[in-house]
Amino acid sequence: MTIKTVGILGSGIMGSGIAEVAAKSGHTVILRSRKQESADAMVASLEKSLTKQVERGKLSEDDKAAVLGRVSATADIASLADCDLVIESVVEDLDVKTALFAELD
Repeated sequence: MTIKTVGILGSGIMGSGIAEVAAKSGHTVILRSRKQESADAMVASLEKSLTKQVERGKLSEDDKAAVLGRVSATADIASLADCDLVIESVVEDLDVKTALFAELD
């Protein structure tokens, strides 16, 4: 199976890191957070991280733009329906995880 699109549930540090690695690897990434503002903040954080990499000469501006072009943010869980792989990285709270997996089901 070829993985083209990766969905990430959670916009914290772990979700952000996974999104960056997946997008740098050429995958389309859909980041889902409970609130659109949180998802958008993660994309802004990713852009900041990539900008630092450009400043340090570890990444070109073109590569930065390509990575950012592969990442989108949403609060709608249905946006993950066509993902080839979905990774859960929400807070370590059993009630939150149970509710999330019930919603995914």
